[in-house]
Amino acid sequence: MGSTQGILFLGSQITTGGAQRVLLDQAGWFYDRGYGVQVLFYYDKDGCLSEWRERYPFPIDTLSGYKPGAGIRNIAGLLPGLLKLDKHIREFKPDAIECFTHDANLIGIPIAWLCGVPVRIATHHGRFAGLSGLREKLHTRLVNSTLTTKIVCVSGRARNQALTEGIRDGKISVIYNGILPVKTDSALREQIRRELGLSSDVKMILNIGRLVPEKAQWLLIDAAAESMRSRQDLHFFIAGAGPLHSDLEARIRRLGLTDRFTLLGNRSDIPALLNAADLFVLYSDTEGMPISLMEAMSAGIPVIASRLEGIAEIINSPEVGTLIPSGDSSRLAAAILNTLKDEGRLKLNAENGQRRIRSDFTLEKACRGYEELFFPEQPKDDGE
Repeated sequence: MGSTQGILFLGSQITTGGAQRVLLDQAGWFYDRGYGVQVLFYYDKDGCLSEWRERYPFPIDTLSGYKPGAGIRNIAGLLPGLLKLDKHIREFKPDAIECFTHDANLIGIPIAWLCGVPVRIATHHGRFAGLSGLREKLHTRLVNSTLTTKIVCVSGRARNQALTEGIRDGKISVIYNGILPVKTDSALREQIRRELGLSSDVKMILNIGRLVPEKAQWLLIDAAAESMRSRQDLHFFIAGAGPLHSDLEARIRRLGLTDRFTLLGNRSDIPALLNAADLFVLYSDTEGMPISLMEAMSAGIPVIASRLEGIAEIINSPEVGTLIPSGDSSRLAAAILNTLKDEGRLKLNAENGQRRIRSDFTLEKACRGYEELFFPEQPKDDGE
């Protein structure tokens, strides 16, 4: 299966984000099933290219120093990047291309069409900051044209956003993001907690995400300060890097939390951290279909998250997890304290959350959906 068929995956930037994880996990799934796979990004934002080339068995490359959305500063890098993409496609001769983000769609789909790639899939992971009105209009016209085979929306929220952008319903397929469930390991849990300096009676509260405004991690810091007034057995961690690191670090110092709140930076051992955690919090101002939340639930960790449209598609009942309105640190602190003191609720959320992810949001299920779009005439394998 797939030995003579190839797929090109095109992303905007190499960085430690959810969309990149989705891309790489999908590429790995198809590679493991014998398909030819190549992965391209416009540029290496976080300097991870060498590490990723060592970690993954399929080719990964960047096109140039071109950075989507940076305007006239990119003119010099745009043409070489386009020529390199054209060269990759003509040499690789993929049967399908999947583009991630609006910017990847805008450049990847037309060049793939010019190069004769039979199936050209755009994706919509949610509206992102910095997308100009002109680029949105161009994107809508591109997706509605014959150049684009289909656009995949990764959630009902993304579908609704696509419709408001003017994308025709008939062009849209909805395929939820899927993950590889995190394996639980009690020995690993003890090891990581020792490395983090946590005793067995301390509750580890974890957030994972880039340190950017939309993740609103400053509210978690404020909630931590409020929670610590009621109980002292809590330690908060954020795994991620970004431009707000120094601001968040200063806030932690100002609130006297340096011994109870740790910024871990980028971590390559997220499954290990999830094994060590007792509660996962994702209190963002905006989210699509967050990978970190799904991974936490798959590991059997109770979760608290913002009541946002994309998140509510995952946490679809109080038995699965706790949803609260975004933007209120006092409400978040109350949710943390109420959840931790109710052992029955913790156990119920952990079990139901894990069951929901492992039944409805697996990488296998998602990639089977993409496989049907890439190769509609191919006989379907019933799975493993």
